[in-house]
Amino acid sequence: MKLWRLRNPASLVTPWILTADGCHPFSDLSDDSLASIQLDSACLVIPRHYLFYIYIDLAAVPHAQRSLLIQQRMRQASPFTNPASWIVQEQDSAQIWFWDAEIINWRRQQFPDMPVSVVPESLLCEPFVQGFRLQQCLNGWELQYWAVSRLRHTRWLPDRPNSRAQTDFARTCGFGSDQQHWVEVGIQLLPRPWNEKPFWSKETLISEPVATRLLAGLLLAWVTLELGMNLGTWIKGSYLSSAVAAQSSAMMDVVNQRDGALRQKEFNQAISDLTKTPTPLFLAAQVHQCLAGLEFVILDWQYQRGQLTIILQKEGLDTRALIESCSANPSFANVRVEPGITPEQTRVLFSLPVATSEVGSDA
Repeated sequence: MKLWRLRNPASLVTPWILTADGCHPFSDLSDDSLASIQLDSACLVIPRHYLFYIYIDLAAVPHAQRSLLIQQRMRQASPFTNPASWIVQEQDSAQIWFWDAEIINWRRQQFPDMPVSVVPESLLCEPFVQGFRLQQCLNGWELQYWAVSRLRHTRWLPDRPNSRAQTDFARTCGFGSDQQHWVEVGIQLLPRPWNEKPFWSKETLISEPVATRLLAGLLLAWVTLELGMNLGTWIKGSYLSSAVAAQSSAMMDVVNQRDGALRQKEFNQAISDLTKTPTPLFLAAQVHQCLAGLEFVILDWQYQRGQLTIILQKEGLDTRALIESCSANPSFANVRVEPGITPEQTRVLFSLPVATSEVGSDA
């Protein structure tokens, strides 16, 4: 990342601003520059000489008590009444940078446009893996000792340290003069703190706070999905049950109407059959009309299945005239004459039109 050319000493009196265009003193920005910079996404950089640092080994501390221990150690080491801090807690260690929050609040009152986000300068320098490093800062120099990518010891000096200062720092870290190998690094600030990793990175996902929240979120999503599916199934089942009940009710109405229509048809057919079948009184009147001009005595009268049989008694009965007279009547379809038991008896058979049509349809 490029650095803007400095016109004033770097300090909190002249706050440093980290934006997408680089890191530069706040006082160097003109009104036009402030208008073009998105200060809501910018960060206020705290120079190294305003920072205090401690390293805590948490291997022997239970997880539930680590946060409390970090706060206690920081209050013990802090000379400020109201310290603010940046904590990098990885596995069994904690790297803590803290500073005086009152200075930030005081300068923010003088510069209301200052960004709200705050980041220590040390978090914008590339971390080291192992050994001694001489890091150039925005103002001054920093002596560092790294072990397994952890900053174990650090010291800030306003001027570039000489070999004596480097040897004294190495002895403080527990190393002799023959064990020193220093790596000097210039100012090359990162666009964001080196401990910030993408959310979906492996380190973030397996970290205890993120993993706990992620599992809780997945469990909540699963429970919500199950409840939603069960509720949707219940609603769909209720809707289908109501639809089936409505269709069944409509079908029962149709069935009842069909049964009523069938019963009405049977009743109408019975009435029709009754109206089509002539009564005995009607047949007697028709026979009397046909035989009105003849003298005879009726010995028997039988009516069954559309067949009317009359037995007449008269000596020398004119059967031809009888047949012609009865055949002219439309109430009879066929008229036959048969001899009776005695010579004076004559058996007359009348076939009704209804009976004749039924016989034809049965055939």
